[in-house]
Amino acid sequence: MEVRYTELANLLVKQITDGKYVVGDRLPSEVELGEQFQVSRTTVRSALNIVEGLGLISRKRRAGTVVQSTETSNSYTKSLHSIEDLVNYASYTERHILGIADIVADEHLAAALECKPGQHWLKVQMLRSEKNEPKVPICWTDAYLDPKEGHDIVHLIQDGTGLICNLIEKHSGRAVQDLKQQIGATSISEEMAPHLQAEAHTPGLEITRQYLDQAKQKFLITVSTYPADKFKFTFWMHRTVATEL
Repeated sequence: MEVRYTELANLLVKQITDGKYVVGDRLPSEVELGEQFQVSRTTVRSALNIVEGLGLISRKRRAGTVVQSTETSNSYTKSLHSIEDLVNYASYTERHILGIADIVADEHLAAALECKPGQHWLKVQMLRSEKNEPKVPICWTDAYLDPKEGHDIVHLIQDGTGLICNLIEKHSGRAVQDLKQQIGATSISEEMAPHLQAEAHTPGLEITRQYLDQAKQKFLITVSTYPADKFKFTFWMHRTVATEL
């Protein structure tokens, strides 16, 4: 269950991005919002803090809460794209949906996703490939969505470009606040091998990403598998000047 202020924040974000409020409009007062949604003023303030942090509103004493943008701030988007440009190429690749199904996490999957055994997920299997011909496959991705969130947008999950988390944000206003990423070694399974044009049981790289909302709750997890020759992770380390004690 969502934290109440996050649910309210998501609703306000959706109302603004859908055009119910335009730039320059004043939102109802904190008291009015509290009465409308039957929540405390503290909950309203927490929700408005989130919406303000996304760059959609500004709040000033006596001026009230004013819409200053109908698009969320791209400060996180830039950070996300820099990560995705490095490890998932999502902004310039195509996804091809292979299957969608409701699943229940067993102990093995629960350990991989860092969730409880028995937890329900909507699983989306997809293949990412280069946009240009001959559309060389890049990685296999299993995406695990919160079932309620997933079934609300399942009709939007089609072949195309972009990220599933963006579909969720546009539909519900639930935005990514933090992204946890783990990188490890794996092997290419027999199921993945023909899609990735790779030999089964050969080395691969596995990248697991947990997408967390403003309340630090996981609502999307992706596990992407790359053949060894399709991915290289590079980072730099610099020596800092030592300080004298």
